[in-house]
Amino acid sequence: MKQKVKIIIGALSLVLIVLVACQKKESGAISPNFKENAGTGGNPNANNPTVTGINTATNPATQNSSINNVGGTGWSNPTCASLGGKTLRGINGNTKVTIEFYTAPASGTYAIIAGAPNSSGGTCVLSVENAPNQPAGVVWGARSGVVVVNSTTAAVNASFNNIQCVQSTFNFPQVTVSGVVGCSQ
Repeated sequence: MKQKVKIIIGALSLVLIVLVACQKKESGAISPNFKENAGTGGNPNANNPTVTGINTATNPATQNSSINNVGGTGWSNPTCASLGGKTLRGINGNTKVTIEFYTAPASGTYAIIAGAPNSSGGTCVLSVENAPNQPAGVVWGARSGVVVVNSTTAAVNASFNNIQCVQSTFNFPQVTVSGVVGCSQ
């Protein structure tokens, strides 16, 4: 009888050891899980939804427009603090036409480029902010064209004709500008 009790206790002990060894242990570490177990249907942070896929950019402008006679009636050209400035600007209300040079412009012809004027000289950047008949706050930049500068000891004037400007992310529509911007002492 003693032998049967020892065998039963031994068998129960073996079953208990197997049950304890096979029990799943919970870990505090972050690990992948099924969305049903996360309780949020796949988003681990229900209060901060995530976006997947590609968002298509929407162009706020829908039609071409033009600005003729920049620098003419109704336009102001800020006075230069000194003629060594690198920027010329024409302003009419909220509309601003800006030409930036790498160094103070001298008389001559400058190629309009996109981006920033480079140190090799002979280049400039032309931009238009808040063009008439276009959405407010949109900046338009010219990618090519020519600016002719006439510089004297008293003033600097830059003329341009039919320069097409586009948005940084859209090639259409376009804003075409013509006129003269400058500054005087």
